[in-house]
Amino acid sequence: MNELMPNEKKFIQIINIDCSGFVDFYFAISDATTNVELRLPFKEFIEFCQNNKVSFFTEEQEHLVSEDNLLWKYGTK
Repeated sequence: MNELMPNEKKFIQIINIDCSGFVDFYFAISDATTNVELRLPFKEFIEFCQNNKVSFFTEEQEHLVSEDNLLWKYGTK
């Protein structure tokens, strides 16, 4: 697999790893608040992360994503 947008920084935040081995996570390119929620089997998740040279969200990014998700879901922070 080729790296998506090789000149851009990519981030993930793991949301859940379930008992059947699937990983739910947020994936963002450049801006953490513009993210997608993805679900992959564990092995494919590891490959995805390696291929895309991802970093984990920083604490600040996690906070921004949490606020943005609340605003998006409920219209409030």
